[in-house]
Amino acid sequence: MKKDLSSFRDRSGYVYHDGENVLRTIMPSYKETWKQVVQSGLIDECLSDKLIVSFEECDALPNSWKTLKVEPVPFISYPYEWSFSQIQDAALLTLKLQQEALAKGLTLKDASAYNVQFMGNRPVFIDIFSFEKRKQGETWQAYGQFCSHFLAPLALAAKKDLRLAQLSRQWIDGIPLDIASSLLPWKAYLNPSIFMHLVLHAALQKKYADPRSFKSKGSRNMSLDKLQGIIESLEDATKNLRFPKQNTEWGDYYNDTNYTDEGTAAKLSIVESIASNHTGKLAVDLGANTGRFSQPLSKYFKTVVAADIDPAAVDFHYRHLRKNGPNNIVPLILDLSSPSPALGWAGEERSSFAQRCEADMLLALALCHHLFFTAGIPFTQISEYFHSLLGPHGVLLCEFVPKEDSQVQRMLSARDDVFEDYTLEEFQRAFYNAGFKELEVIDMPDSVRTLHVFEKIG
Repeated sequence: MKKDLSSFRDRSGYVYHDGENVLRTIMPSYKETWKQVVQSGLIDECLSDKLIVSFEECDALPNSWKTLKVEPVPFISYPYEWSFSQIQDAALLTLKLQQEALAKGLTLKDASAYNVQFMGNRPVFIDIFSFEKRKQGETWQAYGQFCSHFLAPLALAAKKDLRLAQLSRQWIDGIPLDIASSLLPWKAYLNPSIFMHLVLHAALQKKYADPRSFKSKGSRNMSLDKLQGIIESLEDATKNLRFPKQNTEWGDYYNDTNYTDEGTAAKLSIVESIASNHTGKLAVDLGANTGRFSQPLSKYFKTVVAADIDPAAVDFHYRHLRKNGPNNIVPLILDLSSPSPALGWAGEERSSFAQRCEADMLLALALCHHLFFTAGIPFTQISEYFHSLLGPHGVLLCEFVPKEDSQVQRMLSARDDVFEDYTLEEFQRAFYNAGFKELEVIDMPDSVRTLHVFEKIG
């Protein structure tokens, strides 16, 4: 039984893993509150609407009042890996739960973005112990947290630059509102919601930095109607922030490739054929762009993570999945030249991407040459990192793009070719030395590229 190191902040209950199951303890201190929450009917309603993670009672662990076996999230992701629309949907889910809680005389005691996870293209609230009874006249104590975890990254992305939403990687407890306000263009201040919830909020935080001065002003004189009005205002502010029209490096990648239609169709067929022979729980498509090659994987794996560096491409993919399915693909933003590290207290509160990933199949199409030439990462290190992302006997489908390919020629056009180690032989040797066995080499029609199927053996 292993305790989840990220659950130390909440004294109401802790998260444990026994290898297969996720268990949440209810501590005696939360006993009466949990009874009130359940008796209110809120939990049943949220379960019915699939707003919260499902669970069932099981044998209580030592020192706990009760223990719940919780539906496991297929792949844990973090807000700095989400696209604009994913953050927006997670924010709206949080506000909806707060509205539902207020209607029952309850409230959310925190509004952390880490309380939300994605089951495919559906956000779900996982911290079911965040509910408590609201005291009469009390403000929403999680208001500031919601603004820094959700509204700040959304406003920065919509009004300044799409990439700024990923500042939450720097500040995992939420982007400081004074930082967010200072980065926003002055025109954003003309938006009443942004001015009130971010700019003015940041000024008040500075004014009342000493909590004793805030307490002296009194904090328990807010009516329920006024509090509901604030939640509605936050909801309107969140909904009205629009995905920015912003060109990114790979947003139009599929319209700028040297594959013919026949070559693309053949590549899709090969991916599906390989996937059908190596089914499993988790497949990860690295450099997925808008997910064209993630689609066939979804037929043979319980969950597919479609990761790409481009926030616009990831957002397009997520919105497409939300509308058209399938519902078992999780698009994420991931810069493979600097993948999500372990963060938080003692470097253990948020796991690195590699720590969370134990894939049965890894897809790396038209990717290695970008890592090699653009990021300067040699084949030896690329192969070792891919090895770390796979479980025992996991399968890697990797594409080799030789120098004579037009895409590589374009990448080398403005620089001297000093890359003597960029050869097919060095590519294969690196994966062999990293602990892979090459199962198959496939020549691509209408192309000088080759697809390589490797199995992790070491």
